[in-house]
Amino acid sequence: MDMRMLVILLQILVVSFEFAYGAVIDRNRAVLESRSNWNYDDPSSLWPVDFPMCGGEQQSPVNLDRLTVIEATYPKLMLANYDKVFVETLSNNGHTIVLQLPEILSSEEVPHLSGGGLPGIYNFDHLHFHWGSDSNRGSEHRISNQAFPAELHIVHYNQKYADLATASGFSDGIAVLAILIEVSARDNIAFRHIQHFEHIIHPEGSPTSNVPLPIPLEDLIPDDPDAFFRYDGSLTTPECNESVIWTVYETPIAISERQLDKFRELFTSGNIPMVDNYRPIQQINNRIVTYRSSSF
Repeated sequence: MDMRMLVILLQILVVSFEFAYGAVIDRNRAVLESRSNWNYDDPSSLWPVDFPMCGGEQQSPVNLDRLTVIEATYPKLMLANYDKVFVETLSNNGHTIVLQLPEILSSEEVPHLSGGGLPGIYNFDHLHFHWGSDSNRGSEHRISNQAFPAELHIVHYNQKYADLATASGFSDGIAVLAILIEVSARDNIAFRHIQHFEHIIHPEGSPTSNVPLPIPLEDLIPDDPDAFFRYDGSLTTPECNESVIWTVYETPIAISERQLDKFRELFTSGNIPMVDNYRPIQQINNRIVTYRSSSF
């Protein structure tokens, strides 16, 4: 092969790579943009119009009725690297507060889930919150029709897929740990470290803020991590992909009313208070909800 032909082949390879890489970036950008163009004004009516999957048969959140769940004998959930401390950043995306790990972590280092009846190993992607304008509401899931003031979602994607956007297209793609939040008289020490919202009260410019004293993720897990509900559902925000295996812990964690008020001081785009950022309960339809007892 002469030098001229070699140069031509290299140019073709470079162009092909740039095209493929650009397609991935464009796809992920499109997913992110489509998920940002919505609000909580009337999700039941408006979301299915713009995002058809939001009108699906396996949507989330749901009411978890203790009287109708089926007892399961799952092994315990394994939370790997949840005891490690990483650099953590906070951002206001206009809908909620998001905590991410910006470091490039190897598969051995990244926090991940396995066991507990999950069909694979799931890598941590981010965590975010939902809360109400008062403490009578705010959680997305309910347990036997009881709502909680807030809810934390720790979002993971199946490590056999490249990233969260790719995983959202598959029924086994995403695993979310849902942690209900109740109010107590005392501050939650972990939230003292997380709630550095001073620079991200408004979402304009997509500001981020480093957590000065990062915490291990295990500090956000309930005292009884072995009791949980499990069902197949969806993302609770557009595009509402039905790709989520939900694990909803039965035991809530607690924060003070003062700490909950710090969430209520945040704003969405347009200087609108960021409150009641939760989706209404969806029909369970013919889905089965299982329950693992801590006594198993």
